[in-house]
Amino acid sequence: MAGRRPGVATASPTCPAPRRLPLRWPSLVAMALLVAGVITGLGLFLAGVPGVAVPERTTTVSVSTGETLTDLATRFAPGSDTGAVVAKIKELNSLENAVLVPGLPLTVPVAAEVAEGGR
Repeated sequence: MAGRRPGVATASPTCPAPRRLPLRWPSLVAMALLVAGVITGLGLFLAGVPGVAVPERTTTVSVSTGETLTDLATRFAPGSDTGAVVAKIKELNSLENAVLVPGLPLTVPVAAEVAEGGR
C-alpha cells in the first residue's frame, strides 16, 4: 500500500462527501424585501383602480329590519370598496357602533348608476 497513510479514510470517487452550503443572510433579506415590495406595489395598484372609490353623491335612506352597514354599502355603492363605504357611512352619520335600529334614517354614499336607476 504505497502512498496511503494508515488511519486516514479517503472519499470514494462515486460518493462524494456532502457539501454544506453557508447561509447567505444578505440574499434572504434581499428576497424578503423584494417580496414585500411586490405585495406593497400590488396593494397600491389595486387601491388606484377606478371604480373602487367611495362615491361623492349621498342620499338618505331608512334602515330596514336586519339590515347592516355592509348591506347598505353593497346596495347603494356596488362598484366601490365595501369597507371604505361602511367607514364613510359611519363618518357621515357620526356612528360610534354598527348597531342599527329599523327605521333609522342614514346618509349613505350612492353610486351614479344607482341614483339614476332609482328615479
